[in-house]
Amino acid sequence: MTTDVRDDVVPADPAALRERAAQVVAGVAERLADPQRVAATADVWHPLGLSEGYPGAALLFAELAHHDPAHRATVHAHLAAAAGGLPGSDGDGLYAGAPSLAFAAHTARRAPDDYAGLLRSLDAGLDRIVRNRLAAERARRAAPQDGTAFHHDVDLIRGTTGLTRLLLARRAEHPELLHEALASLIRLLEPLPLRGGQVPGWWSPTGPQIDSEADFPGGRGHLNFGVAHGIPGTLAVLTAAYQEGVRVPGLHRAMTEIGDLLLAWRTADGGWPGSMTVQRYEDGAAPLRSRTAWCYGTPGVACVLHRAGEALDRADWREAAVAGLVRELAAPVRVHDNSLCHGWGGLLHLTGLLGRVSGDPRLAAHRDRLAARVLAGYDPALPFGFLAGRSEEPKESPGHFAGFLMGAAGVALALHSYATDAPSASGWERALALR
Repeated sequence: MTTDVRDDVVPADPAALRERAAQVVAGVAERLADPQRVAATADVWHPLGLSEGYPGAALLFAELAHHDPAHRATVHAHLAAAAGGLPGSDGDGLYAGAPSLAFAAHTARRAPDDYAGLLRSLDAGLDRIVRNRLAAERARRAAPQDGTAFHHDVDLIRGTTGLTRLLLARRAEHPELLHEALASLIRLLEPLPLRGGQVPGWWSPTGPQIDSEADFPGGRGHLNFGVAHGIPGTLAVLTAAYQEGVRVPGLHRAMTEIGDLLLAWRTADGGWPGSMTVQRYEDGAAPLRSRTAWCYGTPGVACVLHRAGEALDRADWREAAVAGLVRELAAPVRVHDNSLCHGWGGLLHLTGLLGRVSGDPRLAAHRDRLAARVLAGYDPALPFGFLAGRSEEPKESPGHFAGFLMGAAGVALALHSYATDAPSASGWERALALR
């Protein structure tokens, strides 16, 4: 679905929009308060998962509890329901298995001793998962022609990048392992040989066809430019480490290399692609425009690049980020549903975040229009208030999704941020590598 945000919904007075947003958040929270009801009603639900599971729902109530302590009991109810799924599988990244519960429990803490026993048990599993990942990466480096497996290293959802973000949050318990993981991400920038030439070390021989069906000729794989699954997500985690005072050899250089790469490889209209073929990279051809989303495309990359520009005092990165998102919002945008991942909720939150840190008034104006668009999608007759797509493709029929990344909990978090006009108090945005 392609919709022009300029003309789709005419916003009301911003103060009225914020009041309405707060009301909708309260309505969604009421629908998500009972873990058993949510699990029974949602079209997709997993006990252990940030996308569609108890840990993801807990993030909403962890944030709301900073404004109303009554929500703390609901946080605990969702975390307890998630813990009932243990031991389960280790999961394959931040968004699945025990790591997803560790992230949610850490985010829900209000004091150092909160969930201390649960987190200690989960830390042991996190240590094992990450060490297995790092061992696999060392083995891969022995066969560099194979490239990096899609969803394995630079991936925020399922890869080492996302696990490293969790290690950073839990760094007091994993100081040495955090440094090892960051060093592994930095090594991904070392070039790899490919058919007589070289490609970036984060090249993958497989992966999604993000920009067109014909965009991966010759079976030569791709370079992923999405925050969710590509090198911008890795830059986001390196930036978070840098801003929190963690230093490892090569960190500044790696951030500079990725930031300059993102500055160089922009689409014709100054935004960012979802992915690139090796052929386009070798030919120096302009990449194709992607969807307008957090997971892939200009909005997510712009927020990541601007934050890195703040960390390293790079005005050119910050200016490119703001200009890219402003241009993206002035054109017909490619949005599929209301979700955080690739929908209006995510676009609202990203526009508000970048507008707040940059102070650009153009983004503030777009934010009100986007809020009106999200609120227009609320239907109190629905089980969770919003419908979401079953996938990132608009041809899929919408369904009842309750969770963080794809469903109503994530939409409510975006609306809550709009209603309060403030950064998150709980730090839930770390799950999107936005802080």
